[in-house]
Amino acid sequence: MSLKTDNKVDTGTSVESLWRVVESHWIKVWAAGVFVFLYAPIIVLIAFSFEEGTFSTLPWSGFTLEWYGQLLNNGRLVSSAFNSLYVGSVVTVVATVLGTLGAIALVRHDFTLSKAYRALVIAPMTVPGLILGVGLLIWFKYVGFSTSLKTVMLGQLVFVTPFVLITVSSRLQGFDPELEEAARDLGASKWQTYRRVTLPLLMPGIVSGALFAFTLSFDDFLIAFFTSGVQNTLPIFIWSKIQHGTSPVINAISTIVLFLSISLIVVSEMLLD
Repeated sequence: MSLKTDNKVDTGTSVESLWRVVESHWIKVWAAGVFVFLYAPIIVLIAFSFEEGTFSTLPWSGFTLEWYGQLLNNGRLVSSAFNSLYVGSVVTVVATVLGTLGAIALVRHDFTLSKAYRALVIAPMTVPGLILGVGLLIWFKYVGFSTSLKTVMLGQLVFVTPFVLITVSSRLQGFDPELEEAARDLGASKWQTYRRVTLPLLMPGIVSGALFAFTLSFDDFLIAFFTSGVQNTLPIFIWSKIQHGTSPVINAISTIVLFLSISLIVVSEMLLD
């Protein structure tokens, strides 16, 4: 009888101890689970881009850099990558200019319907990419525009510009207007004040917004899918290839794009700080 009682006490103590451990560390366990869920597929993608075998299976056949070398020998892939770089560069420049000017107007000037202006500008950020892509395709067909890289640029500008505006606006809201007043008191004109005081202080936010815009444009699939026509961008090329199964070359280019996107986002965040 005493033995049974001791067993019950030991079992109860073990359960309580286990519960206390879980209770004190559940946040860490939950966070670890979330990170594994988010990043495990990315780690697998990167790992298989260095596998020697043609099929992405375990165990590994060996380590190789061959698939990265084959990227340059794929004409369609290189062409698609250049298309994405071209579209991303143009969209970044135009979106940065429009977003910066829009942020200055929104933060610095109090005008009628300013709240409506802000809501209309930010609205494309909240619209699902699929709906936005279909809507842009219908609109381009209605006005008689043939789909091409130019329509991709126009469509992406609708989506990307609000992100630049928000990024620059956050920088403007922490801007001390007395610095501009001091420059004007010292005899600087409006243009000199803007060029030598306002613009340099806003530059981290502007560059951060530009990097963010390029990342969004380069990685965009939905808008480009509906508005690109026969000219493929890199995400569309990757999508067309994975319809027939995964390839180590696709793993390699996806890894490069992944590190490019992460690098731009990290630099953007560092500039905002």
